[in-house]
Amino acid sequence: MTWVENVVHVCMGVQPGERVLLITDQGLAAEQELLARAIKAVKPGKLVRWTLPEKERPLQTAPPEILECARTFDVGVQFLGTTSTSEQPYRFSLVNATADGGRMRFGVGLMIDQAIFENELSADYEEIAEITYRLYDFLTGKSQVHITSPLGTNLSFSIAGRQVAVDPGVIRQPGYYNLPSGECYVAPLEDSANGLLVVDKSFPGILIDEPILLTFENGRVVAIEGGEEADQLLRIIENGEKQEHGEGCRTIAELGIGTNPAARITGNVMTDEKVMGTIHIAIGHNAVAPYNGQNRAPVHLDGVMGDPTLVVDGVTLINNGEYLV
Repeated sequence: MTWVENVVHVCMGVQPGERVLLITDQGLAAEQELLARAIKAVKPGKLVRWTLPEKERPLQTAPPEILECARTFDVGVQFLGTTSTSEQPYRFSLVNATADGGRMRFGVGLMIDQAIFENELSADYEEIAEITYRLYDFLTGKSQVHITSPLGTNLSFSIAGRQVAVDPGVIRQPGYYNLPSGECYVAPLEDSANGLLVVDKSFPGILIDEPILLTFENGRVVAIEGGEEADQLLRIIENGEKQEHGEGCRTIAELGIGTNPAARITGNVMTDEKVMGTIHIAIGHNAVAPYNGQNRAPVHLDGVMGDPTLVVDGVTLINNGEYLV
C-alpha cells in the first residue's frame, strides 16, 4: 500500500459523499495532486484544495473561507513541508475552528519530507491504533505520574481529572490529529510538576547531543542546564516570553507516549514524539482541544526522552523503554 492510499483509506477513511479540505504548501504541490486524485476516486461530496501563499508567510490565521471549511466539512488533511513557531497562530486558528465545528476529523503533518512519506506515513496504522488505545484505556481515570530514566530524570505530576487523548492513525472521530500518528497523550495539571526532566533526544528543531536538564517547581521550569542545545532551547523560550501569554512558556503542557514502531528521531517533532519506546514532556500552550488544558503560551515545545520508566498510580506502564501494557 502506498502512503497516499494509507492516508486516504486507512488513516482518514474518506467515504463517498464526504466533504474534504486538502491543504499543502507550495513545496508539496505534487503530493497535493496525488492526494487529490485518490480522494476524487472515492467520489467525495466536495473537495476544496488550498495552497499556502508563500509571499504571505508566516501566516497568522487561515482565510475565513478555509476556517469555515474546518468548521463544517467532514475530513481535512494538511501537509506542510516547511513551517515555524512564528506560524503557530495560523495552525491554532485551524485547530480552534475544527473544535468549534465539532464535525471534521482533521489530520495534520508539519515539516513533512519524502522520508516521512516513505516511513512514518507508510506504517501499519491498525497495529499502531491497537497499541495507542491500550495506553488510553489504562491512563483514563488515573492520577499520579512518576517518570525516571537512566540519565537522571525524576519527575512527578498529576493528571487527575484530565481527558486522555490519542493520535491512533485510524481516524474516525471528529477532532484534530497528527499525521504521521502514533501517540497517547494528556495534559498534566499545570501546577503539579516537580523534579528533574532529562531530555536526551530532541526538542522541535533541536537534535540533542548533550542532554538538556529541566528543573520543575510547581509546574514551571525554573532552571535549564546543558550545552549548546540547552542554550538554543532557552533562546526559543525567552523569545516566546516577549509575546502575548509569554508567561506560559515554561509551564508543563503535556505527557505524551510514542506508539509508532516506524517512527525515527530526526529533530522533527512530527516523527520524534511518535517513536515507540520514548515519551515526551511538553511545556507551553495546551489551552486548546484536544489537550483541553488551561495554560496559554505562544509556543508548545515537546522534549523527547529515551529509555523512560513510566509509573502511573503505582503501576509500571513502561520499564526502560519497554511497554508492559
